[in-house]
Amino acid sequence: MTGHSIGVAVGVAIALSSCAPTTYETSATSTVAIPVTTLPTGPASDLLPRLSASMLSLSSYIGPNSSGTTTSGKEKVLAEIEALWNAAETEVTSLSPESAESIGRMVDLARTAVERNRPADADKAAKFAGTVIDELLD
Repeated sequence: MTGHSIGVAVGVAIALSSCAPTTYETSATSTVAIPVTTLPTGPASDLLPRLSASMLSLSSYIGPNSSGTTTSGKEKVLAEIEALWNAAETEVTSLSPESAESIGRMVDLARTAVERNRPADADKAAKFAGTVIDELLD
């Protein structure tokens, strides 16, 4: 066999050995449990104080407490904040578009606080949202 023939034979052998059939396992499936939640309803005057209280509690779920541990549940509190805001947003927008924009930004900041594990952002969001909510409801 010549050098050229050996090279061709090696190339063919490599090409044929790398073309094994691909199979996909279709029996392995997973289901994701979606929690059923009751969406909040009611006037903004009822929903916004609850939103403010939830935002005030959020930072305690993000950073370590005095014993150095972090309490679980930040995603649940964030989901509650977002649900309360979704329920109140239309009414707040009709009352005061500026207030709605400010509260919406603070809800976004609360989301960022959870995603990036930043309790100071949660505190900041709670402080400013609380101020806007107090002014709106007075």
